[in-house]
Amino acid sequence: MPQQAWSITGHQGNTYKLGLFHGETSHHVVVHCNNRVVAIDFDVQESKTYSIFLDQELCEVSIDHTGANAFTYDCRINREVETPLNQQRNKYRKDEERSEKVRLIAAASVVLLVLIILLG
Repeated sequence: MPQQAWSITGHQGNTYKLGLFHGETSHHVVVHCNNRVVAIDFDVQESKTYSIFLDQELCEVSIDHTGANAFTYDCRINREVETPLNQQRNKYRKDEERSEKVRLIAAASVVLLVLIILLG
């Protein structure tokens, strides 16, 4: 029976144990987190993704149909989609980039000023 398990550390430091069961003949799917069922789906024979929030992180458990009754399974945190936490991350990243640009301009100005004084 195809089963997968992942250990995910959330944004606030909590550890989550995610698991997926995908029946070989029934193709029924059960997704569980910390021994609690969070999704049940019947007769899954094609690629599908299940989304779960863990500490404000959007976690995606994926089933990829790779051909002739073969599947692969994956679990990842989606940091691209617009969630409140990802928006906060993007704002922080932009603020950091802006601060870095200001530091570079200030350093270049000081160097230019020193060159003008030395050559002037």
